[in-house]
Amino acid sequence: MCITAYSLVMGCIWTSVLTIVMRAMQKGKRTFQYFGVSNLVILYLFCIFRITVPIELPATKVVSVGNLYNIVTYFFTKKIIGGRVYVGYFFLTVWCLGTVIKLFRMIQDYRIAKQTLGVCTMKQQGMECELLKMLQNETGDKRKITIYMTPFEMPMEMGILHPIILLPDREYKERNLYYIMKHEYTHILNRDTTVKLLLNLWGCIFWWNPIAYLLNTDIEDTLELKCDLKAAGGLRYEERAAYLSAILDVIQNTADKEDEISNKGYDGEKIKKRFRCIAQCSDMTKRGTVKYKIYKAAVIMIYIIMFCASYCVVFQSAFEAPAEEVMTEGNVYYLEPENTFLREREGMYEIIYQEKCISVIDEKNAMLMKKDGFEILK
Repeated sequence: MCITAYSLVMGCIWTSVLTIVMRAMQKGKRTFQYFGVSNLVILYLFCIFRITVPIELPATKVVSVGNLYNIVTYFFTKKIIGGRVYVGYFFLTVWCLGTVIKLFRMIQDYRIAKQTLGVCTMKQQGMECELLKMLQNETGDKRKITIYMTPFEMPMEMGILHPIILLPDREYKERNLYYIMKHEYTHILNRDTTVKLLLNLWGCIFWWNPIAYLLNTDIEDTLELKCDLKAAGGLRYEERAAYLSAILDVIQNTADKEDEISNKGYDGEKIKKRFRCIAQCSDMTKRGTVKYKIYKAAVIMIYIIMFCASYCVVFQSAFEAPAEEVMTEGNVYYLEPENTFLREREGMYEIIYQEKCISVIDEKNAMLMKKDGFEILK
């Protein structure tokens, strides 16, 4: 395990490329439902492995980038603040400081969210608890999930190790309540809270990189669509209609809460998209189908190709070896067009170095030297 400036830069570059690929999958009509915790774990592992483990594959290709690295290296090795601090260390300190500040803010937001439970009432019995128990029995889930009745108008879930479902404290029709509970319970099964946590943590670490925020863009919409597909995937047509009716009931009850609606993405176009998605839900959402296996295999193959590609290309700056390292012996000469020329004599060519003939070559080699800028005199 070895972390260098080069491995850090390459890790950031290739991780950004993988982020763009994942963003394309997240936005795809057929692939967004495969975006979840496993993808983000792969992203984290890819970043850590690429930064800490240097590997040179047999197919590794060196790509010249001219003097780019030389310029960057020169900039980051300059000293500032009275010649006491390297520019590279300065930027690394700013990076770490920014990460600490972002993490502190994220923890503060979590504490505020947790404090909202103080105005909620735990539900230990009733129709809500019975429906949750029924849903857990259907999936074989034995986790302890707590239900809280809240003064807020929007149902939601929270918690990772100890999941919580928050329900607006009002009267429900049993059918509507079942589908609301099913929707929020599906969020828990999909580990959507973990997805949000990992994305926020990723943004804290790479706060300076705009690409790091791509996956967090419209994440609420993606998770809602994914949840709808899974919750409605096994339902018959009339059951899907009832599921849509329950969603519409929630939206109507939050119509006067514009801030909450916008936070959950309930604008007109997004609602239509959700409804179309549920109405046209196909068997592609089922894990056992051929389509699911094909898409899953394609996603895994893309990740493998990305991983191998990140090690198959090595960027290298152009440089010339110092003359003192080349001229190590008395009969070794450092030839340059400025100090050497060729002189034609009887079909052969003499190499004249500092007014002295040091070797004789044929016409073929002379033409090669001419291409390199050496002058030929007759």
